[in-house]
Amino acid sequence: MQDSKLHLLLSRFSAYELNRLDKFMRSPYLNDDEVLTRLYGYLLPFYKNPLAGIPEKNKLWKAVYPRIPFTNLKYARLLSDLFRKVEYFVAIEKLKQKPTEENILILETYNELRMSKHFTEPSLSAQNKLTRNPERDSDYHLQSFRLSVQQYAFLENKKQRGTNKNLQDTIYHLDSFYLINKLRYTAASLHYGQFLSVRQDSALLGEILIWLRAHPPTRDPAIAAYHYIILSLTEPEEERHFRDLKKLLLSDSAALAISTKLDAVDHALNYCIRKINTGHTSYQSEIFSLYKYALDHELLYDKGILSPWDYKNITTIALRNKEYKWTASFLETYKYKLAKPEQKNAYTFNQARYHFAMKQYDRVLDLLQGVEYTDIFYLLDSKTTLMKTYYELGEYQPLQSLKESFRILLRRKKLISEQNRANYGNFARLVMKLYRIDVRDKAKLAALRKEIEETGNTADRTWILEKLHELG
Repeated sequence: MQDSKLHLLLSRFSAYELNRLDKFMRSPYLNDDEVLTRLYGYLLPFYKNPLAGIPEKNKLWKAVYPRIPFTNLKYARLLSDLFRKVEYFVAIEKLKQKPTEENILILETYNELRMSKHFTEPSLSAQNKLTRNPERDSDYHLQSFRLSVQQYAFLENKKQRGTNKNLQDTIYHLDSFYLINKLRYTAASLHYGQFLSVRQDSALLGEILIWLRAHPPTRDPAIAAYHYIILSLTEPEEERHFRDLKKLLLSDSAALAISTKLDAVDHALNYCIRKINTGHTSYQSEIFSLYKYALDHELLYDKGILSPWDYKNITTIALRNKEYKWTASFLETYKYKLAKPEQKNAYTFNQARYHFAMKQYDRVLDLLQGVEYTDIFYLLDSKTTLMKTYYELGEYQPLQSLKESFRILLRRKKLISEQNRANYGNFARLVMKLYRIDVRDKAKLAALRKEIEETGNTADRTWILEKLHELG
């Protein structure tokens, strides 16, 4: 059972969804198989209380078929039948999440049955539902197109062929739906094409971009967002495209769907990172403002949970911008948005990095002792933070010992990628050179600076250069 598709699907359901499914299974219209009703009724308490554990297949079988001998084939078919029924439930629940879908299907039926007298009410209801939703994403245009199609069929049925307005609406929504998705997936292809071998052929893209330059999509912020994203990828030296994208995010937020906002923020962050990697360090503040926007608009949550990596990345960029007071508040406020099993570790690790920035090095050592290295990146970043702390404290023996243990870890740990092995290995090596250098020897200082700048993969290169600058 625990290896089945059925278990994987049911284990992802909330208590509310499990209860909704229970009502679905008990409805004779939606499910007329009493065996499946009994099976789900038996399983329901176990999925509501995951700690109880899922029963063995023999117990499950007897609960459903107390007098029929167990066979693996019949058992597999039983689970498969319930899985298909649960998929049907999922489809119906998804349908209910689209408020205009029901109206459009009713309108389609009325048009097929030539029941024009019944058309107006569901048509107005669908239009009102679309209007009330401020988001103007591709789904809005798709639903509006489908509604326009039914309105056109209604006019055709009434022989009102002279009406042109409806046709213009139909074409506009179809074009908008196409353009949003064309630009969205073109932007994704261009992004991945930067580091993967992805074909960049895209029919009509050149013509579309020419048309958009001549006809700015003022009515459709989603089209504008993906247009700016594509321009920032194809013309990265033109910083105005990034500025236009950020301005659109701040000014037209209500009209953009969450998925579009996420795409815009992700591409904007990647653009900033590329600029920083080419020496434009001022984009550190842009990254910080983008993360604040994402937090304010709740874009970083997955079912209400903040990823520990977003928690870490936000802490990192806030500290780089010297936003110490904001960082302290963020760490306290958002630790409760982390999944409970990850709260303590993520909070403790990032508190250590905060106290390092505040030059409270003894506190850093205490906090890092409380970090459980359940993830390789916690382990690697904790090692670098600890090395920096020993450097700041002038503790040579612990620094030397840590460097050696770090070297062995990087060589033996198979989970570490070659790139990270180089990044962290170069960091440890350069920190030791930095510690041992004779500050009176200007030639050696200059040579070390050149080595640091020319060494390609180095973790925390900015901090190393700052320490070298302090030495003169």
